[in-house]
Amino acid sequence: MIAVVVTRAVPDHLRGYIGRFLTEVVPGVFVGRTSRAVADRIWERTSLAVEDGASAIVLTDASREQGYEIRTAGSEPPNILDVDGLHLVGLVGPLIGREKTEGVKEST
Repeated sequence: MIAVVVTRAVPDHLRGYIGRFLTEVVPGVFVGRTSRAVADRIWERTSLAVEDGASAIVLTDASREQGYEIRTAGSEPPNILDVDGLHLVGLVGPLIGREKTEGVKEST
C-alpha cells in the first residue's frame, strides 16, 4: 500500500519516527510503500503525538470508490465527510463572493 503523511508543527521526534518508515520528500510530507499494519502503527503514534500541530494520512484502499482513505488529527482538523463512499473535505469559513450578492434579488 502507498501511504502519504502530511504534518504541520509536530515534534521533531515524530518526524524522525515517521522517517524510519517513509521518505520525507519535502519538509513535513512523507511518502512510501508499507503494509497496512505499519501504516496503522504510524497513524496511531502520529495522532497521539500531534499536540498543537496537525497531521493527515492518505492510504490506498481498493475497497473505496476513490481508491484511498483519509485520516486527520490535530488541533483543528478539517471535516472529512463520507458521502456514499466518497471522501469530501468540508471547510469552514466565509462564503466567497457573499458580499457581492447581498441585496441582489434572485430571479424567479
